[in-house]
Amino acid sequence: MTWLMVALGYVLTLIWSALVLMASVLIPVCLYVLLPALLVCLVVALIRTLRMKPTAAKTAQPPVSDPERAKVYGEKLVEMVRMETVSSRYDPDRTKFRAFQEQLKELFPRVFGACEVHHPGDGLVLVLKSENPQGEPILLMSHHDVVEAKPEGWDHAPFSGDIDEEGRVWGRGTVDTKGSLMCELQALEELLEQGWKPETDVYITSSCTEEWSGPCAPAIVDWLKARGVRLGMLLDEGGMILEEPVGGVKGRYAMVGVLEKGYGDVRFIARSRGGHASAPKKNSPLPRLGALMHDIDRHSPFKAQITPTVKEMFTRLAPNSGFALRLVFANLWLFGPLLKRAMPMISPAAAAMMQTTCAFTTAKGSEGLNVLPTQASVTANLRFIHHQANEESLALLKARAEKYDCEMEVITQDHPCPIVDYTAKPFGLLEKVASEIYPGYGVVPYVMTGGTDAKYYGDVCDHCLRFAPIEINSQQYGSIHSVNENLHASALVPAVDFYKRVLECYCAGKL
Repeated sequence: MTWLMVALGYVLTLIWSALVLMASVLIPVCLYVLLPALLVCLVVALIRTLRMKPTAAKTAQPPVSDPERAKVYGEKLVEMVRMETVSSRYDPDRTKFRAFQEQLKELFPRVFGACEVHHPGDGLVLVLKSENPQGEPILLMSHHDVVEAKPEGWDHAPFSGDIDEEGRVWGRGTVDTKGSLMCELQALEELLEQGWKPETDVYITSSCTEEWSGPCAPAIVDWLKARGVRLGMLLDEGGMILEEPVGGVKGRYAMVGVLEKGYGDVRFIARSRGGHASAPKKNSPLPRLGALMHDIDRHSPFKAQITPTVKEMFTRLAPNSGFALRLVFANLWLFGPLLKRAMPMISPAAAAMMQTTCAFTTAKGSEGLNVLPTQASVTANLRFIHHQANEESLALLKARAEKYDCEMEVITQDHPCPIVDYTAKPFGLLEKVASEIYPGYGVVPYVMTGGTDAKYYGDVCDHCLRFAPIEINSQQYGSIHSVNENLHASALVPAVDFYKRVLECYCAGKL
């Protein structure tokens, strides 16, 4: 045994000596080779960054708004906001939504006089027929249901429709999305007043169950399918016009959603034999669930990836970014891995555009304050990214759950939507119209991290663009599904003009 130990020690000494020798040779060689290469890369990145000039978006100013038109539009939006249209999966009564649709007839009489009016799924479909249709129809859409709004915390009652001294209309739905619905209908109202006759069919739809992914929008899509309607372009809610859309990026940008993530809800379950809380056992259900949540929160199982859409977004934002961000955005070939790690600290919203996300939402344990649960559970909301969609993302979560002796069940799931080509003519049309209505503003494709009714329209349209051409500030953006939702009436004027130009150009074939 002694000679074996001596021989083993001799072999290990030889191996260690060989490794030291190799390191003494290779490390200097690596330094001589890699350091110059790294310096060259950094110099190239710096040159590319320094040569990049700011775009007009950095100093662009909002278009001058006609105060008389703003007043008229604001008053119409007031009437729409005052009609409470909260939707809930637990309330099957659709009476108030039909009442709201009847109200729209009074606000936009030319539209309802010239269009066919249909109500699939208790929603609203308006069809303006062309005398000699050329090409595929265009569809504008915005939902008219809203989320619940309790009065606590609001400066103005949530369904008051108050207009303050600055011309802001207050109330639930102003931003999400009665404001854009008003603009779409007003645009068609004014075109009809001018005697406009479209060269292709025009559709406007509005659902009443968007806020909980209910059956209204799917019923509208089924109605379109039954009539063989194939759309050439669709414009739904989604991105809006923002100043500084990502922290550190200066300028005004129209953010157009071209990619919508999938949706899912899952439940994680931990079980035990229960017991009295006075003699707790280790690894009971709640601690196991807590450890699982902490693990997923701190060590995401999902892969971040800079997709072509995200890359294009960063490329268009780069010129007006601060130097550090500009250096990174302009040189993703070098700094891409760093950006994927740093983006959650820079912008959680932008980080969510690069990977599947998992957010824990509800929890349930024992009914008794002194009883260990035999079963505890937490739910999580998922948004599936295209490069790691439902099946793979769910498998990763299930494996992580099993590590903590937890089960996972899928409550609901929708798959990611088809990606819209931002180099195609419909997106180009938005860029063209934006240059007319909002001179100097940037137009940027981006990933929708939330959900829209547009997700149901993939079978009838290849170009489902998610954009409402209304400029909002950071407070108004933050008010969506929160308190103090409001919208400047002056922002409605260019939005109406935007929709008018889109309809005129599309229907005339000027894409």
